[in-house]
Amino acid sequence: MLLDSTASLTALDLVDSRHASSSRGLVRRKAGGRQLVAPLRVDLSACKYELLQLVAARLGWQVVAPGTPESQWDLFWTDTSISQERLLRLAPTQRINHFLGMLELCRKRSMARLLAGLAAAAPPGCSYDFFPPTWQLPGQLRDFLAAAKAAGRKATFIVKPDAGCQGKGIRLLQGGSEAAVLRSLAGMATLQAVAQAYIPRPLLINGLKFDLRVYVLVADVDPLRVFIYKEGLVRFCTTPYSKPTSRNLDCAYMHLTNYAVNKQNAEAFVAPGSSGSDHGSGTGAPHSAAGSSSDDETGEIPATAQQQCRQG
Repeated sequence: MLLDSTASLTALDLVDSRHASSSRGLVRRKAGGRQLVAPLRVDLSACKYELLQLVAARLGWQVVAPGTPESQWDLFWTDTSISQERLLRLAPTQRINHFLGMLELCRKRSMARLLAGLAAAAPPGCSYDFFPPTWQLPGQLRDFLAAAKAAGRKATFIVKPDAGCQGKGIRLLQGGSEAAVLRSLAGMATLQAVAQAYIPRPLLINGLKFDLRVYVLVADVDPLRVFIYKEGLVRFCTTPYSKPTSRNLDCAYMHLTNYAVNKQNAEAFVAPGSSGSDHGSGTGAPHSAAGSSSDDETGEIPATAQQQCRQG
């Protein structure tokens, strides 16, 4: 689960303040042969996000002290994946916030492998063209080099570290000779990555690249039960988009929508909750706000921020 300062505003909307006094934060527990109604006990010792502390307080949950024996909590919230052994130690009444095998979806290479498998097995008429051509590196390096050479220098590719987040380690490169592509890859911290064809003509709002983040709660896998939050998040770049060239490939503010990247753009970043933060001007905004603002805001970015990328 990814939680950052933009997501916290949306996530807290899920938790109404009246829940603190309702039965939602209470569980039934046996003690001395009697049934007791007590606050749900949650262990947040493996969670670094302050948001969960706020949610627990609002729901009336009891946050247990670090080091509390496993038998003394009802819910364990962790930022990392879990092992099969960890899952088997849970009592019937205990819950943890991960499904076993979640790394298969959270790691980019395994996700690419799964999508490729589904696409290959899809029946006629079922399209999987919602994701671009993808190569798993280093295993499919030769295939990627051949594709990049055939596409030529006018084609652009984006390479993302397998376990990366927040835009760290992402690199854009142009197609062409194998030697040129290999030189670009050599500058990466790891070759455990995926390479994808870069979409040169993305949808824009006020001239800015954006992405849509939809929040879902997967309550069960078999049978599958998924709850979709009605609101979401739109993330914006902070420099107007231009078609990729050798001069702007390194301009993260133009090509990457990651909040952690764009908040570093002091000339153009608009902090969540401040004036203009819901108008597509280079920050996160709710879906509804972004949709209503795309026609009436210029989204202009200071010339100094544009110059930083053009100088590349």
